[in-house]
Amino acid sequence: MLFPFLLISCEEDSFDLRNEMLGLYDYELKAYIDTGDKLMYIGDQPGHYDVTGVVEVRKNPDYDDMIDFWEGPDLLFQGEYIRQNDNSITFDIPLQEFWAGPVPVTVRGWDYWVVNGDPYHGAYIYGSESVEIGFAAEVMDVESDLVLIFMAYRQ
Repeated sequence: MLFPFLLISCEEDSFDLRNEMLGLYDYELKAYIDTGDKLMYIGDQPGHYDVTGVVEVRKNPDYDDMIDFWEGPDLLFQGEYIRQNDNSITFDIPLQEFWAGPVPVTVRGWDYWVVNGDPYHGAYIYGSESVEIGFAAEVMDVESDLVLIFMAYRQ
């Protein structure tokens, strides 16, 4: 007796690195001044403070190599050029603008990570399930030595 079999051709989906980063994170954004030799923390000075909150990392619906960082209904920033490394996933931050209340702020990635001699702006670290990103910030189109370090830990 012959049994009919349905043969289905399965094409294996390519692995999407963004899946590793998706989810909710508690974050802290700290302010520093780049002195040229080192970063000097300024969050404890009058008029400066650290920002905390919860961010959700989502896949960008339009681009396969981009991730979005959302705080509630607000898109905070995006990461692009996602790459696999030994113990992390690295990415870069393109130039982007957002509003901090009534003030326009322009951010661009700042070389915060170096992996195998190559600089990157941000990384997802597998072991700690965390995201760390360096930003250079301009407030109201004025260049400065302000560097923001974003550190987020998966909830």
